Amino acid sequence: MKPSDAEQQINRIEKELDAKSASPKKPPARQESSEAGDGADTPKNQSLDAILIGVVLLLSIGAVFALGETLTRTQKTQLSAGAVGAAIGLGVGYGVGRFRP
Repeated sequence: MKPSDAEQQINRIEKELDAKSASPKKPPARQESSEAGDGADTPKNQSLDAILIGVVLLLSIGAVFALGETLTRTQKTQLSAGAVGAAIGLGVGYGVGRFRP
């Protein structure tokens, strides 16, 4: 069966592309992200909104436990301190992760 003109052109183009890409021995250098691209190699997803929601929720949990009447004074202090500490840790962790290369 004889290949059609379209198949012959496709084969010719493939050979040309293979010849051009076969010459370098090293892999191509990684391009900087300053170019406008499709976002395929964007840095890790860092959403400030999610962090702020987590901080607000943890702070509100701490406030609820501090105002709760069913817990002893020591339990309220421990739970609210834990929630506030978690909120602070979440905020600091986000800041460190954002500025770390």
